[in-house]
Amino acid sequence: MEPSPLLRPRILQTYLAREFAKILMFSLAAFISLFVIVDFFERIDRLVRADLHVPDFLHYVLLKVPFAVSQVLPAAVMLGIMLALGLMSRRHETMAVRTSGLDIFRLSRTVYLIVASVALTMLALNFYLVPWSQGRLALFWQTKVEKRPAPSLHKMEHFWYKGDQAIYNIVLFQKDIQTMEGIKIYLFDRNFQLVQVISAARAQWQNGHWRFYQGMTHTFNSPGGEMGERFQERDIVLTERPGDFAELEKKVTEMDVGELYRYVQRLERDGYKSTPYRLDLYYRFSQAFAPFILITLGLGLALGYENIHISGVVAMGVALMFGYWLFYGFCLSFAQAGYLPAVLAVILPHLVFGGLALRAVRHITK
Repeated sequence: MEPSPLLRPRILQTYLAREFAKILMFSLAAFISLFVIVDFFERIDRLVRADLHVPDFLHYVLLKVPFAVSQVLPAAVMLGIMLALGLMSRRHETMAVRTSGLDIFRLSRTVYLIVASVALTMLALNFYLVPWSQGRLALFWQTKVEKRPAPSLHKMEHFWYKGDQAIYNIVLFQKDIQTMEGIKIYLFDRNFQLVQVISAARAQWQNGHWRFYQGMTHTFNSPGGEMGERFQERDIVLTERPGDFAELEKKVTEMDVGELYRYVQRLERDGYKSTPYRLDLYYRFSQAFAPFILITLGLGLALGYENIHISGVVAMGVALMFGYWLFYGFCLSFAQAGYLPAVLAVILPHLVFGGLALRAVRHITK
């Protein structure tokens, strides 16, 4: 029994989505395998010299996968839609859809639902999974390959920290119990004139503030000149929290989106230039739009011709995708140099190539 005309679009939508998802998974697996294999063989001499075992090699490869997925997922989306529609065109299925009076572009709605899930995956990768894997990978390389001791997971020793109108010299900071030991804090006014020095044997974070023990304060420019005062216990209000010190050991690439946002806020609060880090923050958000731009470009290319050569369409798509990322890189470079606002730098490539994609789609819907 022939399906009713009302059911045909749904059947075709499901068919197109299934073909796209199938090729997307194959493309993604191929790209990830190629990415990991190339990286593995670039570093295999170091890995072999480190006398690693098979589980260590597998551990290294698995830690590389999240970053590899984040890099190749948009490309797999574009290749998937071009190959799916290209194979349908070769079998004259797209011609059959057109001659039946259906709009093949509208049949791709379910494909865009798949792409929406890809965009959410990109956000999860860039926000959390990639920073986590990069941190674990750095620890793996330090301990397994370079044979250096792992940094302490619970404490930091002998470091300086520039805070909000303050400079800290801390002998030991214990992250697990949020305690500083051997502290000396230099407090400044807005003109960077030293106004007070606080020394203490220990400071504990309690109920949203620092509690100092066995210390002394030296206050300068007071009415009576320099004034010193000893104390056994005292609550002192400071802008810095335990999390500010705990994040010092992390590189920006190892920070999740929340940590990176707090890092940017702290840099701006302390008067430092935050453009590269704010740009990285915006970049992580903007990457979610790339699959939508690339799949629309792929649809426009694959449906723009009645009789297409799959290799030619794929080559054209790869060239456009390369131009997209190249333009994106130029915009980011101009933003880092201060010639473009950070927000505009991450939006402009989407606007330009999104416009090209919409123009190609309008051409096939006429």
